[in-house]
Amino acid sequence: MFKKVTVALITAIIFFSAGGAARSAAPKRIVSLTPVGTEILFDLGQGENIIAVTNFCDYPAEALKKPKIGGYAEFNFEALLAMNIDLLVIQDIHTQFVPELEKLKIPYMVIRQKNLSEIYDSIELLGKACSAEKQAAARIASIRKELAEIAAKTASRPRPRVMVCVSRELSEPQISSFYIAAANNFYSELIRLAGGTNVSENTRVAYPHISTEGLLRLNPEVIIDLVGDKDYYHAKEAVDKDVVFRKEFLTAQWRNCAAVDAVINDRIAILEGTLFLRPGPRVAQVVRAFSRAIHPEAWR
Repeated sequence: MFKKVTVALITAIIFFSAGGAARSAAPKRIVSLTPVGTEILFDLGQGENIIAVTNFCDYPAEALKKPKIGGYAEFNFEALLAMNIDLLVIQDIHTQFVPELEKLKIPYMVIRQKNLSEIYDSIELLGKACSAEKQAAARIASIRKELAEIAAKTASRPRPRVMVCVSRELSEPQISSFYIAAANNFYSELIRLAGGTNVSENTRVAYPHISTEGLLRLNPEVIIDLVGDKDYYHAKEAVDKDVVFRKEFLTAQWRNCAAVDAVINDRIAILEGTLFLRPGPRVAQVVRAFSRAIHPEAWR
């Protein structure tokens, strides 16, 4: 059974290495296997201590200059061991590898981002682990303040039904199916803060697969389409990414799909970039973009 690192435990020791040994010094050799973790570390002033990141760690710009250790789940335990790591930062999707990390006595920390509370916890955990508690507290306070200001803009306004599409095939002329954010993930919380209601908030599956018929049943008033970054996009066939990622092209796909309220009233927002897929220190920017899509009248 692996040791679960929590805020309560971190107040007593900086972080665990396998076998329960505690390290009191701030880590100087950090490897991050999560883009969100990388962003938090840089935000806490730990850039000089990061010795490797994943191929997907693209923010801030300095992260692109760091040595790459592979993708999200491309673990090479021998390579990690040889790097003499003080701290390995992983996400909850990596917990299957924890027993091996403990066996090899590689110090690790698991961060989670299922909701805003876990985002704050992740920042606080890494702040304490890296002796950057003041920076972490300041960042959390800044996020809370900005989110409160955004929420206040739409507090007295109607709350339209919002659908957030998190994944689909972008190169098709007409959308046939896609995945949306339902209740059991951080997007529902962000939709509420932005002044909307998640059209699928009663669905237990975190990211249900939706067909055209399903879209008609949901009938969202606002569609927020998170299309990612074209540098990471891989189509089934050769495509011109510059054409595929044009907002006119992406919006037309929804218009060709189904005559729901969002389509009829031209309430389709295309949000491009990895920012919208990675809940971290910039989460308030995501909520601001959602709010502008849901309540453009409040931002004029």
